[in-house]
Amino acid sequence: MWRDGVVARGEVVVARSKTEAGTGRVVPRTRRAAGALTLWMARFPEAVSDSYLFPFHHVGFAGNKRIAHLWGIDLTRPMGTYSYKRAYDTAREKAGLEYRLYDARHTFVTRLAENPKISEDTIRQLAGHVRPRMLQRYAHIRVQARRDAIATLERLDGPAKTDFEGESPQKSPQSEDKGVTVLN
Repeated sequence: MWRDGVVARGEVVVARSKTEAGTGRVVPRTRRAAGALTLWMARFPEAVSDSYLFPFHHVGFAGNKRIAHLWGIDLTRPMGTYSYKRAYDTAREKAGLEYRLYDARHTFVTRLAENPKISEDTIRQLAGHVRPRMLQRYAHIRVQARRDAIATLERLDGPAKTDFEGESPQKSPQSEDKGVTVLN
């Protein structure tokens, strides 16, 4: 959503993806992402709500001071497929980092998986995974979620009793009425 030149909120719609489930998925933006996109979109004052977020453009150097300059901007055309990778690689190299572009996706899914309140189905939808098997790669992260789930089964009023008052734990206490099992 645009408001006074600011990307206030909204979603990113994935137009093309390597997976069937990835194409067309809607990923809500965080406030932090909206802030970064506002700074980026300030470079394109003629942009409207249906303009491409990363439009086709050229980057060159202008003047004797060799200041980076955008030119040939077409807001109705998306940035080239390989331009993303080239831009990422340039920024990564200048920052002196050793990360792959895929690492950002892995971190995204990992952070979602670390939160036990987020369902695996929601993670699959956000990540665009078709099969649950793809999410299995992150199963080791969900261990704490499973521990928390089991912890909800613990008694709230203290430790569980293990004393069966002389009765065998192999045999349920029986009522004297028609052999109906009574559970305490």
